[in-house]
Amino acid sequence: MASCDEYQAAIVALFDGEIGDEDLRLMAGHLQNCPECRTFCLDLIAMRRAFVAAAVPSLSPVARGAVLDQVRDDPSHRSEARAKDRTQSFRLGRLTRWAAVLLIGLLAMTCFALDRTAKDLRTRLGAAERQVAAIHEQAKLAESEERQQKALSALYFRMAELEERVNRSSQSERASLAAQVRDRLERQNDL
Repeated sequence: MASCDEYQAAIVALFDGEIGDEDLRLMAGHLQNCPECRTFCLDLIAMRRAFVAAAVPSLSPVARGAVLDQVRDDPSHRSEARAKDRTQSFRLGRLTRWAAVLLIGLLAMTCFALDRTAKDLRTRLGAAERQVAAIHEQAKLAESEERQQKALSALYFRMAELEERVNRSSQSERASLAAQVRDRLERQNDL
């Protein structure tokens, strides 16, 4: 709470029993330091005491009896009032029934329209779910094909490496075979 207006609103809330403990503590601290709000609070207390002390006005027993007797003795007034009430209630009853029938009809039409809309939305949702499932399936197939292509490429590279090794090793074997044949021939010539 920042301004005196807010504190004064809190004071009124206090008198109405609508204030919490924390606000009560803040207000008590403010009332100690602010003479304007303290005066406002004292004025409210004085007004409340005046209202409580004031007597409720009443009719004298003689005047009260006279008014009641006059109301009881006037049959035309009562019958006219009853007739008016009946006519009004009959008119209101008819209007109320027609309004109720109209309202029920509108509600039925609204429910029918909402049911059709809900069915259309369910149908669209089912189609959308099927499309999403097909897209996911296509993505899985594409991913699977990509993995297969990578595996085939890796296999081809491995085969190329192996062929190269075989070619290198067979060249060295051929060279060593040629050397062995020469060595034999030389040995035979030496003999």
